[in-house]
Amino acid sequence: MNDDDRTQEALFRHAILGDLLSRNLRRGELRPSLAQLSEKTFEDHRGRPRRMAHKTLEEWFYKYRCGGFEGLKPAPRSDQGRSRILTAELEQLIVDLKREDPGRSAPLILRELELAGRVRRAEVAVSAIQRILKRQGLSGPRMQLERPRYRWEASMCGELWQGDALHGPVLTNPATGRPQRAIIFGLLDDHSRIIPYVEAGFGETGDRFLSVLYNAIARRGIVRSLLLDNHASFTNYDLRVLCATLNIRLLHSRPGDAPSKGKIERFWRSLREHLVDRLDLKKVTTVDELNLRLWSYVEGEYHTRPHSSLSGKTPLEVWESGTDDIRWPSDPAWLESAFYGKVQRLARNDSTVLWRGVFYEIPPYLRGRKVCLRYSLLDTGRVSLLDANVEIPIRPVNPVANAHRARICSPAVPPEEKPNTGLNAPDLVLDNFLYPPSSDAPDYDTPEGGSDE
Repeated sequence: MNDDDRTQEALFRHAILGDLLSRNLRRGELRPSLAQLSEKTFEDHRGRPRRMAHKTLEEWFYKYRCGGFEGLKPAPRSDQGRSRILTAELEQLIVDLKREDPGRSAPLILRELELAGRVRRAEVAVSAIQRILKRQGLSGPRMQLERPRYRWEASMCGELWQGDALHGPVLTNPATGRPQRAIIFGLLDDHSRIIPYVEAGFGETGDRFLSVLYNAIARRGIVRSLLLDNHASFTNYDLRVLCATLNIRLLHSRPGDAPSKGKIERFWRSLREHLVDRLDLKKVTTVDELNLRLWSYVEGEYHTRPHSSLSGKTPLEVWESGTDDIRWPSDPAWLESAFYGKVQRLARNDSTVLWRGVFYEIPPYLRGRKVCLRYSLLDTGRVSLLDANVEIPIRPVNPVANAHRARICSPAVPPEEKPNTGLNAPDLVLDNFLYPPSSDAPDYDTPEGGSDE
């Protein structure tokens, strides 16, 4: 029983005795009052029904008279903090085993002690070892002996953005007509806690995150570093190329280390408490209605509410005071061109090229050659072909329409006149067979120096 449990038990005892503790009781009045209490059933702080004997209540009464509220607390165990089964030497050995190899679990430590003959089989429970490790601060898979965690933040606005995705409510996807869970992508500026952009949609894909990143850069400037987790939508090829083009340092947290992105995780918690978990899904039926409520909360509540971590300032105030440090795009057209990628693919003989699972139709004269495709990172269906610095828009193949498409053949080219050498292998073999060469003819298979035989 820890200190909180002892305090809760003292409060429970104090509530049962009630006004008996503050009244001036007359002679002979205490015993019948305690007898009446002993016949009742009470519920303690854990929800358990309890009945106390007359002697127990009388003991509590006099303990309060002598020691006050502290006297009602249960006395701690005399051996508290020490194991009744393991000796001090074994306790130290358990701690040393854990420090030697932090990956050792409590069951593994117990098994090693049994194999080494330090304890008998089934003599010690795993929970006893777990309590020792917890008391020493060595419990849990994320024990940090050499890498302590410190509170930190970026030095200026636009230096670091934290990005993540949150699973939202289930809405109807108009593309499929079926219910699907909405995914909310968001970015947070580490220094000011401002939200550059947040958007709900269907699908946790890299294309959706790139669209969120484009809108965030257009509204809040080009960030210097991005801190993301290891989901596939944050580790794709297009994002890495884009960050290299815009001179953005791409950082990824260690797998399973959510606290490293604690600021945006805290924003998700606030968003859930104030908005997502309290949506009326009878009114919010589309993703556009969800986005409208997201932005009303972000701009109307979150950005204008003082934050304790910002010394009482609002995220908008901190952002506006640091706008001189932000990298703004020099030209919107240049920013949009940066969200294009290029890739080489081999054109097939049927005048098509395969890109991300879709066959696109290309001019027939390019079949069998390597072609360069230019595609938009914001619109997956916008693909074009680059041929001698000329951009040719291409479209997905329609095989059914092509079945009725007229074929225009190029005029036939007359074949070139072939030279006639007069040599033919089958005829030569037949002539050699019917008319074998005479012995006087030179043998071209014999080496120049003659035969050794």
